[in-house]
Amino acid sequence: MANEVTVEIKLDAELKAEAEKLYQRIGLTLEEAIPYLVKYNVEQDTKPFDIPDEDDAEPVTETRTSAYGALAKYANPAMHPFEDGAWERAAVERYVRSLG
Repeated sequence: MANEVTVEIKLDAELKAEAEKLYQRIGLTLEEAIPYLVKYNVEQDTKPFDIPDEDDAEPVTETRTSAYGALAKYANPAMHPFEDGAWERAAVERYVRSLG
């Protein structure tokens, strides 16, 4: 980008550490991930997830029986843009590597 700016944000130290671990697992740094999130918001003309009012935030107490439902509480809607097509990309990458 020819016309870059620097943005400074404040995060809770524990949240920052958890985010860095998450992005490291998917091959990004926190600094690399933030522009992706912003770009996604601009392209979609929306926020990437619902932001509840502090008064409306309630803990999830619903009990689920399926594996999908049990893991839903760990889902991160902000990661959907990174996950979309991940299986297909991995399959293509594996195929290309097998060609030599």
